Amino acid sequence: LEENLRRLTEFMKAYPHVSLRPHAKTHKTVEIVSLQMQEPRTVGICCQKVSEAVVLADAAGDVLLSNELVSLAKTRRLAALVRRGCSVTAVADSRHSVEVLASGARVEGVRVGVLVDVNVGQDRCGVEDPEEAVELASYISQFDELHFRGIQAYHGSAQHVRVHVERAKISGVVVERVAQVVRALRTQGFHCDVITGGGTGTLEFDAGSGVFTELQPGSYIFGDADYARNLGPDGEPVSRWRQSLFVATTVVSSNPLTRRVVLDAGLKAMSYDSGVPLVVGWPASALRVESGGDEHTILHVSPGETLPGLGDQILLIPGHCDP
Repeated sequence: LEENLRRLTEFMKAYPHVSLRPHAKTHKTVEIVSLQMQEPRTVGICCQKVSEAVVLADAAGDVLLSNELVSLAKTRRLAALVRRGCSVTAVADSRHSVEVLASGARVEGVRVGVLVDVNVGQDRCGVEDPEEAVELASYISQFDELHFRGIQAYHGSAQHVRVHVERAKISGVVVERVAQVVRALRTQGFHCDVITGGGTGTLEFDAGSGVFTELQPGSYIFGDADYARNLGPDGEPVSRWRQSLFVATTVVSSNPLTRRVVLDAGLKAMSYDSGVPLVVGWPASALRVESGGDEHTILHVSPGETLPGLGDQILLIPGHCDP
C-alpha cells in the first residue's frame, strides 16, 4: 500500500500542474486518508456517499461528494461538515439537486461549492452537452449559499478497457468533451477553478491531457483482479501498481475424489461483479474458481495438482476491490 502511494507521487512529478484527489470509496478508512493527504499535491479526497464524508472529513479537510444528492436530509448532513472546518464541494446535474444543496447549506448556515457533473461517455449521471452545463452553472450562481467551482467529468467504464490504445482513444474523446464544456462556460463568463475526473485505469492519459486540474484515482491503492487484466502499451499487464489487498481464507472442506476444495469466504467477503477472485500462487490452468454463495468459495483443482489441506490458508485477490 505504501509503495503504491510512493509510485503515484513519483508518477505525478511529470505533471506539476495537476493535483490529486484520491477516491476514498476504495478504502473508506481514516488511516489511509491520513497517509494519502501526506503525499505532495493531494488537495483532498472524493467520497461517493455522505456517510463516508462524515467519517473521513476531519482527516481530509477537503471533501468532494462525487455523486448527486437529491434529498434535504443528505445535503444538510453534508453541509454540516463545513462547520467542522472541512471544505465541501458537491456535484449536480439537475436543478432539483442544486435546490436541495442550497436548502441544506441555508439551514446549516454555510456555503458549499458545486461542480456541474458532465456526462463524458458513460451515460450514467451528468448533463449531456455544453449548453446544459452553462444553464446549470447559471442556475447555481443564483444561490448565495452555493459557489460554482467548475465541472466533474468522470468516465468509469473507460478505466477497464483492456487494450491500451483503445483506452487512450476513449480518453481522447473524454478530453475533447471536457474541453468543449469548459470553452462554453468560459464564453459565458464562468471560470472553472476545478476540472476533476479520471481514474486509475486512465491516469496516464488524464494527467497529460492538459484539461484536468485534479485527478480521482482510487483503486490504485489496493488493486484487484479486474485491473490486473488491463494492458500497457507493450501488450503486457499494467505493472505500475502493486497488489496490496488480499482476502485470507481457510480450507474448510476437501474432496479428493471430485478434487473440490472449499474456502470459508464468499460473497460477504468479496464481490463477484467483476469476475471471480484470483488465487495467489496458483496459475489459472491449475484450478477453476466458483462462487459457493454467501460464505464459501469453491476451487476445482486440476488433475496432477496437489490438493490444499484442511486448515491451509489461501490468499485471494478480489475481482473488484471497491464495490
